[in-house]
Amino acid sequence: MNEKKLLSTIASQLEPFRESPFLFLVRARGMELVGIITKVLHKYDHSWGVMRLWARGITVDGKKFEEPLDRKNKRTGELEDIIQMKNDFIVVTARSSSSLDDDDDENFQYFLNPHTVNEIKDRLDEIKEKNRIIRDLNNRLQAEIKKREHHQSEAEAYGSEAKSLREKVSNLLMRLSLAENRAEYYKNMLKERYTERLEEEGYLEEKMKGASKRGELLGKDSADIIVEAATKQAEAKKKLDEIGAGSFTEYATKTDVRKMKEEIISMLKNLTPAEKQPTGEEHGES
Repeated sequence: MNEKKLLSTIASQLEPFRESPFLFLVRARGMELVGIITKVLHKYDHSWGVMRLWARGITVDGKKFEEPLDRKNKRTGELEDIIQMKNDFIVVTARSSSSLDDDDDENFQYFLNPHTVNEIKDRLDEIKEKNRIIRDLNNRLQAEIKKREHHQSEAEAYGSEAKSLREKVSNLLMRLSLAENRAEYYKNMLKERYTERLEEEGYLEEKMKGASKRGELLGKDSADIIVEAATKQAEAKKKLDEIGAGSFTEYATKTDVRKMKEEIISMLKNLTPAEKQPTGEEHGES
C-alpha cells in the first residue's frame, strides 16, 4: 500500500471520524488498541439489579466485541467507572482483558486524574527535595565530623605536648629547689669559712703583736737576761727598801735567775708549739 495515499486517506477521514459516534478503544495497560467502538449502550444486570454501560464494536481484525465500561468491585460492593480518558477520538479503559468474568484487581490498570497526578508529582518532588537536603546535610555532617576529628587529633597532640612541658617544668622546679638548697648550704659554709678566716686573722694578728718581744727574748743571751733580771731585781729591791720590804729579795740568787729564764723559755715554747722557732739552747747555747 502506498503510504502517502494511506496517510492522505486517513487525514481526510479524521474530521468525519471525529464528528461520528465512533471511538477507538484503547487499554490503559500498554496502550493497546482493541478496535473501534461503534455504539455505547445501557444493559440491565440482574445479579446486581442495576443498569450497566457497555461498549459494542469491531476489533482491529474485524471481529465483533462487547464489554462493560464499568467494573464490579468485590471489595467495595460497588460499580466503578473504568474509563480513564475520553475525547472525540478514543476511549481508554482500565480493563486489561476482554474477559467479562475477570473483575480481580490484577485485570485492571488505572490512570490517575490530573489533579491527583499533579499532587503526587508535587509530593514526589517534595520527597526528592527533602532527600537532596538530607544528602546535603549529611555531607555537611561528614565534613564537620572530619573537622572535629582533625581538631580532636590536634587537641590530643597539644595535650601531650602540654603534659610533656608540665613534666619538664616540674623537673626544672625540682632541680631549682635542689640548686637553691645547695646554694644555701654553700652560703652557710662560706659564712663559716669567713668566720674561721676572721678568727685566723685575729689569731695571727695577736701573735704578731707579741712576736717582736718574744723574738727579742729568744734571741738574747742568758747573761743579758740575767743582767736585766738582776737590774730589775735591784730596782725592785730599791722600791721595796723604800716601802720597808727590802729583805724580801735577799733569797734571789743566780741560780734562781737561771731557773726563771728556763721557765720563761719553756712557757714561750708551750704557747707556740706549732710555730716553734729554734733557740740558742736547742743549738747548744749556754
